[in-house]
Order: sequence, then structure tokens, then C-alpha cells
Amino acid sequence: MLHLRIKQHPIAEGRHRVDLDLTGDGAPRAATAELAFGLSPQDEEDLRWYLEDFLQYPQEPAPTIARRVEGRMSEMGTKLFEVVFQANNDTRKIWSRMEERLPETRIEIVTGVTEAATIPWELLREPTADAALALTAHSFVRAQPNTARAPRLPAIETGKIRILLVLCRPRGGKDVPFRSVASQLLRGLSEANREAYDLDVLRPPTFEQLGKTLREAYRDGQPYHVVHFDGHGTYMEVEEPGALRALLGRLTPVVLAGPR
Repeated sequence: MLHLRIKQHPIAEGRHRVDLDLTGDGAPRAATAELAFGLSPQDEEDLRWYLEDFLQYPQEPAPTIARRVEGRMSEMGTKLFEVVFQANNDTRKIWSRMEERLPETRIEIVTGVTEAATIPWELLREPTADAALALTAHSFVRAQPNTARAPRLPAIETGKIRILLVLCRPRGGKDVPFRSVASQLLRGLSEANREAYDLDVLRPPTFEQLGKTLREAYRDGQPYHVVHFDGHGTYMEVEEPGALRALLGRLTPVVLAGPR
């Protein structure tokens, strides 16, 4: 198994340095490349639309627009490949070593939080095979450089530990009762220990209400120590347009895929 780690470092607006480290069988290889790469506002909106809206509303003209966006994604992925793996002799040697062993290579993208969305690494595309590395490598993951640090827990000197439970129930009364979820949080605690917790349920469980509740708790000097999110949803394949319309009538909150 080969392991390629790509570390991204910001230099200036639209400019980055990437460090490539390839380990596995044989001696490790390392390389560095500086590149100019950025997404235009139109590219950002196209990617957002393709990933968020297209599957929910796949009717025309959406498929036509999607083909244009897919073409642009292919262009961006090919350009990104060229400015990274064809930047210099060292980066070309790394690609030469891993090219034939891509199905057994783990690719790991390491960025800070601020620059995590500045380069769409998932679009990396090898031009000769015209294939996305994220789909041909053994695994393609992102990592945060400071994950080894211990979490900073809030100091609780007096009072109870306050937990806010955010439970999405798209099917209303037919969904999982919030008490069945809340009971799992406190299971295993003695009655005495349970007295040390305050459990509140967010109503309604919307993003707007979540922000309002957290701000009010902080303002009142009683911030929550834990926010527990329990999201429910369904992804379904639908082949017949008539069946799709029927399901939409019954399952309006559910995101459905269009015909494949």
C-alpha cells in the first residue's frame, strides 16, 4: 500500500505551496510545488448547484446545465493535476511511481480550516486516463493537521452540564420520538449522576432557531456544554417519473434521486 500525503499551505491570494510525501514500498519520496489556482465566483456557484440542487430537481433544463458543469469540473481537475504532478521533476517522479499502483494508494489531503475549500482536490483528474483520482485511488480522504491535539473541554465549576438536543424529524409524529434518542444519552448513568445534567430539546429544530438558542444561552450566562445532533433522512432510487411524483406527494421532506 502506498500513501501519498498532500499538504496545502497558503502563500498569497490564489497562490499555494503543496508538499507531496509518498511512502510505502521502497524509499520515501518528497516534492514541493508552488501553484496558482483559484475558483471564480461562477465556478463556486456551479459546484454548489451541482452538489446541492441538481439531484433534488433533475428535470430539464437541469441535465443540460449539469453537463456543462461536469465539463468545467473535468477542466479544473485536469489543470490541478498538471500544476501539481507536472510542476517539476520531483513531482513527476512521484506520479510515475504511483501511477500503476493507484488502486492500492491512499491519498490524503491535509489543509488548515481556513484554506480547506480553496482548492477542490476531489476534482484531481489524470488527463491520459481521463479519470478522477478520488474514484480510482484505494482511498481519498481529507485530514486536519491538528487532529492529534486533545479537545478543549469547557470548565464546569458549578451547576449542571447543559446539553442541547437537536433532533430532526422530517416525518413528524411518524418519526423517531425524541425521548427514545434522549434516553440513549443518559443510559448507564446512575440516578445521582443524571441529576448533574440538564437536557433541552431544540424546538423547532431549524438552523435559525439553533443560532438563536445558542446566542441567548450565552447572553444569559448559561451556555450549553454539548450540542447533540441527531439527523434523519432517506436517499431513494426512483426509476419511473410517475412513481417519483407519487413519492414526492407523500415524502415531501425527503431528498429523492431522479431517474438514473
